[in-house]
Amino acid sequence: MNVRNVLTGRMVWGWYLLLVGSLVVGALDARLMTPLALPGYLVLTLGSAYGSHLFPTFELWVFWAPFFAGMYVVSVGLASLSRAVREAFVAFK
Repeated sequence: MNVRNVLTGRMVWGWYLLLVGSLVVGALDARLMTPLALPGYLVLTLGSAYGSHLFPTFELWVFWAPFFAGMYVVSVGLASLSRAVREAFVAFK
C-alpha cells in the first residue's frame, strides 16, 4: 500500500463525497437534506460556533473552507480504518 493510494484513493473520495456531498446538496435545497448529512452538519455547526467565538468579525461562509479540509482528514481516517477492517476479514477466509 503506497502513500498516494492512502491519501487520494477511491475509498477516500467515496467517504468524502458521502460526508460532504450530502451536506452541500442539503444546504442548496433543504428538501434534499438526508440523514447522511448529520455528521457533516454537526462538524460544520460546532466548527462555526467555535470559530465565531474565536473570530467574531468573520462571516459564517468563511468557515466552509476549514470544514472541507477537516472532512478530507476525517475521510482519510475513515478510509484507512475501513481498509484495515476489510483486510482483517479477508485474512480470516
